[in-house]
Amino acid sequence: MASSFSARLSLHVILLSVDLLLLSSVVTPSPGFYSAIFNFGDSLTDAGNLAFFSGVKAPASRPPYGETYFHRPTGRFTDGRIILDFIGINFALHRLSHLSFSFLLLTIHGAEQAMRLPLVPPYSAGRGRHNFAKGANFAVAGARAIGNAFYEAEGFNITWEDYSLGTQLKWFDQLLQSSSPSVLGRQSLSFSPAYDMISSLFMVGEIGINDYNHVLLDDRPIDSVRAYVAPVVHAIGSAIDALVRTGAKMVVVSGVFPVGCIPVFLAKFRTQDAGAYDPATGCLKWLNEFSQHHNVLLRRQLGRLRQAHPRATIVYADIYGALMSIYASPRRFGEPQIPASHSDELTASFS
Repeated sequence: MASSFSARLSLHVILLSVDLLLLSSVVTPSPGFYSAIFNFGDSLTDAGNLAFFSGVKAPASRPPYGETYFHRPTGRFTDGRIILDFIGINFALHRLSHLSFSFLLLTIHGAEQAMRLPLVPPYSAGRGRHNFAKGANFAVAGARAIGNAFYEAEGFNITWEDYSLGTQLKWFDQLLQSSSPSVLGRQSLSFSPAYDMISSLFMVGEIGINDYNHVLLDDRPIDSVRAYVAPVVHAIGSAIDALVRTGAKMVVVSGVFPVGCIPVFLAKFRTQDAGAYDPATGCLKWLNEFSQHHNVLLRRQLGRLRQAHPRATIVYADIYGALMSIYASPRRFGEPQIPASHSDELTASFS
């Protein structure tokens, strides 16, 4: 489902509205560009991990994925590049401190001139330091915030591999260990000579939507879906806490996107009640309120993490707000206005 959605994001190059709600005590690292980027998430930032694990069974292993930029499938769930491919832009860490702003990052034109890091390789690309000198992408399409054991205990029939945040963090630890075989123990990893953790950028998310998708599509009442938000947010918070304790100083955490604007859900929950839809966007209000509920709890969790780790910079990336701007004014971003009557056709493209 997220494949076409990811393509929309990358096609316009948007990165998010970013709210820097930082404490006055945060450390301002020395000026300079990021030395490495480490990413954790799902299909919105998967650069080929699922394709490697699944082979030709992964949709992103086949055309038309990758046709507009790489001219071949790369395992990215988009026709070109993913958001992460545009992240290594030319601003220093010290410019991020003590600010509160929103921005729409770049247009496609001139993006390469702004890049300061190569494309971040998927973790499946190799297992040595030479493969990941500038970071690694651990995101896997379909990944959930919470591991499979939780859902098995909840009575779900598990049919997916466990590529959750916990698994991705284990891969990160393995990478650090392989880069510094003489370094033992998590507390020592921040002194790894392979990576300067202080000047590395850590991206967490978007993640959490896949935890909710199977519940929503299983026709469960919204109240039962809401019950999963707290443990999902807790899992995300635990991952961030682990990264900071490992030595991360700059962490960007994305909220979830507006689920009520996604065609597969617009089709599944179609109603004749005009009041159920946002007149400005045509999105289902109750589903978007669910996304907002997740994001509110996530921001509270980030606030607690900032208090616990005052020397780390933890940034919330408001993907919800950025996308609502696009849905409200699609022509402004080069997208046609698509009538609601076409939702069945759109749903097919998300399957």
